[in-house]
Amino acid sequence: MSNSGQYPDDSPSDKSTERPRDDASRAKDRLELEASQSFAADTQTNMVKETARRNYLLKGQEQEPKMTRHIEPAGKNEQKTREFTVMSPTEKTVIGGLPIFLRPELFGRKSGFTAENNEDKTFERFKPRIEELLTLTAPSSEQNYGTSLSRAESKGLTETRERLLNCDNLGDALSNTLHLARLYQHLRYIDEAKRATLFALGIDPDNPTGKQLFKELERVQISELGLTTSFVPSPFSKSALRNRIINLSGGKVVVVGDLLIDELVEGRPERISREAPVLVLEHVDTELIPGGAANTAHNITALGGKCHAIGVCGKDDYAPKLASVLERYGITYDLIEDDSRPTTVKSRVISKSHSLLQQLLRIDRISHAKINSQIESRLIEKINTANQSFNAIIVSDYKAGVITDGVIAAVRALAENRDTMVIVDAQNSFERFGNCTLMTPNQPDAEAASGIKITSRESLKQLGEILLNKSGVKALLVTRGGDGMVLFERGKPMVELPAFNRSEVFDVTGAGDTVVATMALALTSGASMPEAMALGNLAASIVVRKPGTEVTNQKEMLKHLEQLNLPE
Repeated sequence: MSNSGQYPDDSPSDKSTERPRDDASRAKDRLELEASQSFAADTQTNMVKETARRNYLLKGQEQEPKMTRHIEPAGKNEQKTREFTVMSPTEKTVIGGLPIFLRPELFGRKSGFTAENNEDKTFERFKPRIEELLTLTAPSSEQNYGTSLSRAESKGLTETRERLLNCDNLGDALSNTLHLARLYQHLRYIDEAKRATLFALGIDPDNPTGKQLFKELERVQISELGLTTSFVPSPFSKSALRNRIINLSGGKVVVVGDLLIDELVEGRPERISREAPVLVLEHVDTELIPGGAANTAHNITALGGKCHAIGVCGKDDYAPKLASVLERYGITYDLIEDDSRPTTVKSRVISKSHSLLQQLLRIDRISHAKINSQIESRLIEKINTANQSFNAIIVSDYKAGVITDGVIAAVRALAENRDTMVIVDAQNSFERFGNCTLMTPNQPDAEAASGIKITSRESLKQLGEILLNKSGVKALLVTRGGDGMVLFERGKPMVELPAFNRSEVFDVTGAGDTVVATMALALTSGASMPEAMALGNLAASIVVRKPGTEVTNQKEMLKHLEQLNLPE
């Protein structure tokens, strides 16, 4: 028996009557209808996405297609899917330079992505783009390739390009492209590095490494690549600067000024005190390092030069400690004891928890009073005696009372009568240092002394002219932090140098001392004033990468010189 005609609604030809239905049946039909409509909408959306992606890859139209990458977690069967956007040409134009550094952990890294069928198809469409990238950045396409690379650099570049060419999925293409971008930047091929980075971001703009690179891109300045040659009368060569660095060890310099100790008291946090709402530290270590004019002296000996330090200390427990610190770093010295003042010490209390260091407070033991006439006479006597065996004098004024008018007059007399080279590191009252060889204020102090705010090259020139006339020095170097430094010499055009390092600045403490010490050694070994400035800039670019008050040496300078974009 057939029941096909029992209910009118079952017959496709009869819609005039309808069988009564319960609520559950009607709800089920409604859900099925909604699911059908949702599926149709999803299908239409996917078709639009696929069409946009195909047009972008095959026709190069300016669209932002959506792609799907399937990631298979280890030890699980389910797959996670996420979407990412291929960068449009408009987005690509935003990116400038590329301050990124070579990371060995990327060498030979294999992708964690599992290539599915749809990714294989996508990769096949990207494959011609990879070949195009390698063609645009090929060594044969640039004149500055090849001869400027060492054998190891050439090998690393060749192997990385081969890995990218031979990869077989988007994951490997991404990791190898990022590594290629890092390598190009390390070799200072900025255009090639940008192309590789843009390609990597086109594959996956959500990649954490790519995002970090993009942030670094926004900070880089083209001036990091080398000299601003339009403002430099003659470009420097690596070979000339290399010889100047080697000759630094032949310099002999006297440092006169405020010799002090930087005391670092390190403690481990234990609890909050019951006496007051303060942290209780358990003492771990105390370190004494040269500070003030003593740091300038330390920079000189670290670069291989000879240094004799002349200053004042108190009759206290820190006086022999200051002498010991100077001896530790190969600095000879004359310390005049003054029982009316303490040995200058700057104590920093540092909390160390695991690898985190936090400075909690600083205590300065210092007298700002001028030294008396008797101490001043003994100091001048020591300066005149030391000058007979040394090539230059650095006057380092940290406002601790040692650099008096009498001391300055004695140093100026040496500059005039014995043709002694005198380099001044002072913060104010520049008119005291007439006839000295060089003065090295920083930009804030220079602006305060001249009354000129630097807003353009014209205002910068005006500042230099005012300070040269006001101070009476033969040359003026203004250090400008991230904007590099500028040199003014009487009767010569202004010379500007960009900062050789702007993106890896950790701590600028003591960088000014490094510039003064390096320039003094360079000038005593026969370097021109612009060459000495270049070496001071290079040395400072190294010490700011290090925490605290640090120094550099000839080996580090030679290594970093090779990374600069300078002619051989």
